[in-house]
Amino acid sequence: MPYVLVLWLSIIVLVPFDLTTIDSQRSHEVLVKRIINIGRGHCVDAGKIRDGAAVLLSKLITRPDVVKSGELDTFIEQMTLQFVEAQDNARAIYIAQGVLQTLVQVFKTGHRDDLISRVDSVFNLVLKSTTTNKFMKKSSHIKKGKVNLAQRIGCIFLRPKLASWRYQRGHRSLTQNLASSGVAA
Repeated sequence: MPYVLVLWLSIIVLVPFDLTTIDSQRSHEVLVKRIINIGRGHCVDAGKIRDGAAVLLSKLITRPDVVKSGELDTFIEQMTLQFVEAQDNARAIYIAQGVLQTLVQVFKTGHRDDLISRVDSVFNLVLKSTTTNKFMKKSSHIKKGKVNLAQRIGCIFLRPKLASWRYQRGHRSLTQNLASSGVAA
């Protein structure tokens, strides 16, 4: 029943306040590292558990308090190195797929400002890498994962464009609202 654990942890990382308030020992680093280890352990599995683990890790790693602690840098470094080690091993195709899927989810849910400085390491080690393994070269899942990752990295470089029709909050006072819209009160 590891999927229940991953589901429960994915609910925990969605809390809107700092993770130190959840842990009884008030040790932010220990809780985050334990969740990362559990998620990374399930990223190499095949099936839906890998999808859940990728979402869990991306939600955890892109939290503002985790980014401030420096876990995002070490996580991306570990994942890219794990991909480099797995790309030439025929038996490690699930590891490569899990790493790609997790990186895609991280670049999908993370903030542009946090991830733009980390693009070079991921691009050079994952997307520009060539593999000598014939099974890994022909794998459509690996190709799809690389294309998705390239797409997410490309979206990071696009500047956000604010829509002119978006909601503009008015004034708190009704008289100020009516005065700004030109209606006599």
